[in-house]
Amino acid sequence: MEQTLERARSTDVYAAEVQMVHSLTSFTGLAAQVPAESLLYHCERPGGPTVLAVRDDGLPEPYRHGIYGFRLAQYLRLRFASADLAFRRSLVTEPHGGHRNEIHVLALDGPSGAILRYLSLVGSTNPVPRHLKDPARSLFPCEVAHGVNLFEHVECDGDLDTSRVWEVKRLVHRAEQNRSSAYARLRLTLELMLGFYTALGRIEPAPEALVGDGEEGVAIRRLLRSLKDITVLEGTRPSLPADDLMFPLYTQRDVVKPFVARAPHGEELRRLIRHIDRALTDRNPLDALKGLVETVGGRLRRVHV
Repeated sequence: MEQTLERARSTDVYAAEVQMVHSLTSFTGLAAQVPAESLLYHCERPGGPTVLAVRDDGLPEPYRHGIYGFRLAQYLRLRFASADLAFRRSLVTEPHGGHRNEIHVLALDGPSGAILRYLSLVGSTNPVPRHLKDPARSLFPCEVAHGVNLFEHVECDGDLDTSRVWEVKRLVHRAEQNRSSAYARLRLTLELMLGFYTALGRIEPAPEALVGDGEEGVAIRRLLRSLKDITVLEGTRPSLPADDLMFPLYTQRDVVKPFVARAPHGEELRRLIRHIDRALTDRNPLDALKGLVETVGGRLRRVHV
């Protein structure tokens, strides 16, 4: 019993130290270190955050280490990552795994360079595009967790392949953001949305679908603000093996559902970007966001598996 308690104390201390170390990391100067072809978005508004969207394959290693460290620190804080496994494996960053088909969208505090909010877009691991119903294709991470090929249950363009689908994941924010004003959090949300959709418009070939998973009342509801059509799958039982660092993702949250969303592109995407940009300059960004939601008219569909 004493050994168990001591181990629990050790893992908690380790998790706290990982969080402390990464709370001091600054990303000031990142934009200047990234090749132009890998920098999909860069915006610095006076008095606001610096927002970047960067391809993983263009990140200098120290910055990649910092980003994956931030991800681990926040997931340990939320108890979505196993502190025990991180402790036993001496992890100070989320393991990278060598997959470079990823885009990082970061909102940074101007003075300190600290990450305020973050999300990731992950592409397929298939070196050659495969049809989405091809049983030999690699599954996206959310499909692995839910044990399902999403596109066997959700209708899509008959010619759609893995190069036109991206997974949205790791949407997290710094703990201090919880103490920010509602106005500041809303502006930060809009800034990140603008960076996300601008980056989406610069991906080739143009994405046709976005996948992921989340709680319907939290992540999926937020996505409906800016995405017209989202289909959620009901009835899956997601899990990860007990030796997976992220297995608590499916033990610590309420019902987590996978989804497929139609990705905006062309003129639809350009209109969406213009609307978000106008909302950021509006004297009342909340009213502007409500207008955006009404304009998008997001619709949720359900498929039972």
